Amino acid sequence: CFYNEHLATLIRSINSVIMRTPTEILKEIILVDDFSDFLDLKDELESKIEELDYFEKIKIIRNTQREGLIRSRVYGARSAVGDTLIFLDSHIEVNSDWIEPLLHLISHNKSAIAVPIIDLINADTFVYSASPLVKGGFNWGLHYRWDMIPKTMLKNEIDYVGNFNSPTMAGGLFGIDRKYFKDLGEYDMDMNVWGAENLEISFRAWQCGGSVQIVPCSRVGHVFRKRRPYGTVGKDDSMIRNSL
Repeated sequence: CFYNEHLATLIRSINSVIMRTPTEILKEIILVDDFSDFLDLKDELESKIEELDYFEKIKIIRNTQREGLIRSRVYGARSAVGDTLIFLDSHIEVNSDWIEPLLHLISHNKSAIAVPIIDLINADTFVYSASPLVKGGFNWGLHYRWDMIPKTMLKNEIDYVGNFNSPTMAGGLFGIDRKYFKDLGEYDMDMNVWGAENLEISFRAWQCGGSVQIVPCSRVGHVFRKRRPYGTVGKDDSMIRNSL
């Protein structure tokens, strides 16, 4: 899903998925445009996509009004035909052999949400650097935070392979069985724009017999932007509203 994403960054994200995903695994790439304002996302996106390998696997859904990230993701998931859904942000770069560990976990455990290690891409230089082993947490204000994996769980080299149970996930990057995502209730469609949906679906998975698991053998780089283009829709602060 994207809203006013930089065109070159969006194409870079798509191309990394195409180049580093085995063609027999990649069923489709679904882009959901959440009513972007940028003209190049309306006029040039299709032509840029047609320059990519396997562009015929890419389909675009364009919202006719601002829906926000949460509902946009559900619309994309409902149009998907593959057995597994992989949710990705629009400013990422998948690493080598990124998808196989996620699919391996899900194929053996249909109720597991498989989360890669999220590496760092510098917003100014696009230099890629590795992140340490971390899991997801939260504070009492329901703000997501990163917590280190306890050293008691990392006594031997083999321990670093994982997978690790995680209370929550960041939410931007994860894999899930398509049927389980539907059975779980998808995202809460009454949430607005962005914020807290990652905690809500993490809590729901744990309460409904599922799990959230960090998969260290899978790595995806992510640009942590200096500002979020989503902002708010209307007068509400969506993060506070969704958290409540």
